[in-house]
Amino acid sequence: MATLKEQVDEAVEEVSKTWTKTTWLTTTTAVPDPDDMGYSDAKVVQATYLYSDLIDSSGLVKAADTHEEVASVMSTFLKVAVRIIRAENGHIRSFDGDRVMGVFTGANRKTRSVRAAMKIEYAVSRLIDPEIQSVFKSLQDAGWHIRAMTGIATSEALLVRAGIRNNSDLLSVGLGPNLAAKLSDLRDTLAGHHIAIGKGTYNGLGESVIMSKGKDMWTGPYSLSMGGGSYNYYTSNYRWTSL
Repeated sequence: MATLKEQVDEAVEEVSKTWTKTTWLTTTTAVPDPDDMGYSDAKVVQATYLYSDLIDSSGLVKAADTHEEVASVMSTFLKVAVRIIRAENGHIRSFDGDRVMGVFTGANRKTRSVRAAMKIEYAVSRLIDPEIQSVFKSLQDAGWHIRAMTGIATSEALLVRAGIRNNSDLLSVGLGPNLAAKLSDLRDTLAGHHIAIGKGTYNGLGESVIMSKGKDMWTGPYSLSMGGGSYNYYTSNYRWTSL
């Protein structure tokens, strides 16, 4: 069996390897499965990325009486977000603590991703929070309410299989995943607006997620600095009214 040093040296040497790139079908809503890709395979996709992040999880830990209460709240948020993303034909490709990443491909991917974000906002504020206040007296007494921030961005991305055998996943490389993550980090800086989307996503939206009763649901554009560049984005404080 190779030593740890030999294994690390082998991994480092792979930095110069050549990727076998193919273009994923732009008409399908599917996303490649890691198990169907080799470790030198790469897929070029046109995709919209959604990051939904629980706000003030540190405040949750401080307010809750037990770790079990914290786990229940986080687990419920992630379960609900996953179900909503999948219902809009999005694919779950990553969890990071209290944040979930969804990938949308195919027709209407921008509209579907934004509709998912608005449904997540509805579920968090109208379904999960009332239940939390009812079940956990500690959170009610502390005045802690569950909130989420969702960032969405669209770009061409390169999907590669990362990790080692029996412990691998897809790695997304491109502006879309980076910008979506950055937008989800804006959190409380948006004065009650809990959805932020890049300009490229906004420009491709369907009417159902742009206008509500004749009023534009979005404000902007605003400017965000990232990696030496500047990117425009829009925000909204609207939510879907049902699931």
